[in-house]
Amino acid sequence: MALHLKHLVRVAVVLALALASFGVAQTDIDFAVWNYSLDIVQDNIEKFESENPDVDVTLNDYTWPDYHDTMVLRFRGNNAPDTLYVGQDWLPAWASAGWLAPFDEACPDLTQYAADAANYAVNDMTYQDQLYGLPYYADTISFLYNGAILEEHGIAVPETWDDVLQASLQLKEAGMDHPFVYEYGQELPNFFDAFVAQVYGRGGDMFDEDLNPVFNDPENAAFQHLQWLQEAVTEHDIMELVPHETDVIRTMNTGQHAFSVVYNYVLAAMNEEATQPRAGEFALALMPGEAHQTLGFAKFYSISQAATNDADKREAACQFIEYMGGGDYSIATRWAAENGLGFAQLPLFEDPAVRDAWNDWIDVDLLREQVASARTGTWTEWTSIWSAYFRPLLAQAMVGESTVEEAMNSGAARWIEYRETVRGN
Repeated sequence: MALHLKHLVRVAVVLALALASFGVAQTDIDFAVWNYSLDIVQDNIEKFESENPDVDVTLNDYTWPDYHDTMVLRFRGNNAPDTLYVGQDWLPAWASAGWLAPFDEACPDLTQYAADAANYAVNDMTYQDQLYGLPYYADTISFLYNGAILEEHGIAVPETWDDVLQASLQLKEAGMDHPFVYEYGQELPNFFDAFVAQVYGRGGDMFDEDLNPVFNDPENAAFQHLQWLQEAVTEHDIMELVPHETDVIRTMNTGQHAFSVVYNYVLAAMNEEATQPRAGEFALALMPGEAHQTLGFAKFYSISQAATNDADKREAACQFIEYMGGGDYSIATRWAAENGLGFAQLPLFEDPAVRDAWNDWIDVDLLREQVASARTGTWTEWTSIWSAYFRPLLAQAMVGESTVEEAMNSGAARWIEYRETVRGN
């Protein structure tokens, strides 16, 4: 493999020199990412450059906590990257500011790939009916359980949240202190996302079609589910609250818990035979509730508006994004097979390399069923800042430091305040 890569690099250099000798100019583009598996990112770039010797890609990486603010500073400082990772929660603000270019205008050939993507991912990559990306990483938030524990106690896989409660109470009666382990990190966006996923499982909504909050209605599924969570903690004492998903992985593998709600990659980590003592016991179930829906989200490759000011740079950037997120989906396949990274490209569910790698830790067909019903979040220009305000309210209500009504009413009032400020009302 190393020799093959060296050969490719030599070929790329020779071709680049040859093109230069014939007066063919090379186009430089830069690519901004958060620093996850940079060795694979760089290797993918080198493969692209070997096939496209007239394009040179410079990688700029930033830590995840710094990425958003760094990109905003670069955009505002007229130093935008040409291509970059974008999150679904950032798109409305960045697109409305004119920092990103819609594919319909900049890279129209790339819009064809939306037909192969999960609906939730297409929605996440769309702003005002225009597509702004191709998927880099996508995932759903899932309900996970320990199958060995349920079998030992004669408990069926829960279908509803009442089933989850009854199963937890049975396990508690049998000696398990906290059958449900829950990631309780109010500073983390996924704390809110996990709540929304559970609301979707019940068939509920947080907002109506006009972006009015409905979660503060006592008849609403979100209100009812926060009440369920509060009672699970304060009345039934079936939940252990831990600060991070890594704690979920560790404690689930001690046999102290039977249930959790986390990202699918956490399931991959829990079932890692080389490191986890109970690997193979953990499985995915459809999100409990009448609808069995969940929250899906996508991170994606985008092109900056600044890159479109030069025709050669725009063409090179579109070509690079297609290589990374489209084409034969070889890059997405690699991420999925080698890293267990989730994907939005539906054809990968039939890809032998993906199925061979994923069947070791997840029921691929059941995941496909969950993906088919997954819903997107409500992403607006103000959602991120509102979520940062609302998460502590959720956390306080969960542990009984406030009532559900107080948390939901405060959250609804602040949502309306932010909405009207952005709309200029």
